[in-house]
Amino acid sequence: MIDPTKITNYNQSVSELEEVLVFWVCVAGKQAKIISKALDNLLNEIQQKKESPFEALKRNERRLPYLLKKNGVGCYNQKARTLRELVNSKIDLKSCGHEDLEKIFGIGMKTSRCFLIHSRYDAKVAGLDVHILKFLRDNGIDSPKGTPTRKKYLELEQVFLNLVPDGKSVAEFDLEIWNKYSLK
Repeated sequence: MIDPTKITNYNQSVSELEEVLVFWVCVAGKQAKIISKALDNLLNEIQQKKESPFEALKRNERRLPYLLKKNGVGCYNQKARTLRELVNSKIDLKSCGHEDLEKIFGIGMKTSRCFLIHSRYDAKVAGLDVHILKFLRDNGIDSPKGTPTRKKYLELEQVFLNLVPDGKSVAEFDLEIWNKYSLK
């Protein structure tokens, strides 16, 4: 099961990367702890022995909206479409960039970047979720409450990256902020 407080892991297998990316797709707009449990329930229901998350989802493509809804994942029709495109994309999760991920319907800048910063040590991108945006506002930086437009996203991403303390990865700083703000 995905632990949102310890999601950073730079040495994951392809199967683990698949599960993490599915988590990032499903968590968009939802609470991480709830989606973590929902995804765990869904995969336990459909995954067969030695089957990767993508293989299980692909085998259950037609049932995805029903399975997502049943397990409490909102926007289930849209997310089912995203997952269908994702599991059929043949994307290399060990080497893809955010541009590759964003070609898939429903994967935007925030989702692609969250996946990358928590699975690649050298990722120099930022997942501008509500916690990061609030952190920026608390530090006197004009930022919206929701995901910004592309142009504004790229501006705020650079501002945030400049605030990452020396000696910390983007993921470490991101999780530090998430843990601090999610407790409020």
